[in-house]
Amino acid sequence: MLYLSMPAAFRTALLSLLLSATPALLLAQVPGGGFGRGGRAPGITREKGLTVPQPVNMLNLLIQHRQDVALSDSQFKQIIVLKRSLDSTNAPQMRRLDSLDRLFRGGTPMFSSPSPTRRDSIAEARVVMRQVIAIVDDNNASARDQAYALLTDPQLAKARTIQSAAEKALAESERPPAKP
Repeated sequence: MLYLSMPAAFRTALLSLLLSATPALLLAQVPGGGFGRGGRAPGITREKGLTVPQPVNMLNLLIQHRQDVALSDSQFKQIIVLKRSLDSTNAPQMRRLDSLDRLFRGGTPMFSSPSPTRRDSIAEARVVMRQVIAIVDDNNASARDQAYALLTDPQLAKARTIQSAAEKALAESERPPAKP
């Protein structure tokens, strides 16, 4: 009833205001449409924090490519045992990498430069990350050698082909070297 008692000019003004505000309200609900909570203005980027790569281990690749490598059931079971042992050995280092990733995920705030303490912290985190990746790489290499000892010559050739493809993909990614 309130609507009927309003003057016609006021109803028209109210209706035009609602219709003109609707696109802006809808746009603010679309991810990236507004500039708050994850929406970024075009052309404005944040400096990256610390990017922690996920190391690739050959045991996972052998398990994934079991059919291609033609692993027997006994070879597969032995590789599973090696993988479980490797996962247990690498678990503390992977937790450290996850912690570094969470702690330094965000970069510098958009409209400011990093503070000297932030720069120092990121530099220290990169050193720790390289050390942890070196440990994980050494553990992976040891387990890989044990798994390769289980394979026949044709299987070993196929596994090395898979390994070289994985290493090539890793080199093309943003992964920093394990040792400076």
